[in-house]
Amino acid sequence: MSDQFGPKRPLGVTIVAALAIISGIFDVLGGLLLLPMQNDDAVANVFGGPPMVVALAVISTLVGILTLVIAFGLLRGNPVARIGATVLQVLSLAMSLWVGIAQPSALATEIPSALLALAVIALLWSADATRFFRGLAPDEPTS
Repeated sequence: MSDQFGPKRPLGVTIVAALAIISGIFDVLGGLLLLPMQNDDAVANVFGGPPMVVALAVISTLVGILTLVIAFGLLRGNPVARIGATVLQVLSLAMSLWVGIAQPSALATEIPSALLALAVIALLWSADATRFFRGLAPDEPTS
């Protein structure tokens, strides 16, 4: 009964957080699986040598951990997590635009990526999400 009067997490925020959790898990797993590949000459040559493989593995793992922290913050209604998720999506959007311009053959993947980033930003900044991150009840005005 008391949940009627407190903040209620919108479905859009739950979807964004769930996708972020999945993404974070893949980033962590990808980084951890890439690390032992530094000694494989074929892999190392593709990435520019073993030090680059290690650097990419560490970065992927750290980004995955950061994404997981942000995702769980979103589920709790943490406004800092909302800002963090927005920053990550703006960076993703910028990268999609840059890659799409620099490599037009990649447009088939970069257009959906850019649209997804825009959708996530829209979901995080909707009126319902704003109410949730401000700790307002569903029927309270945001201003």
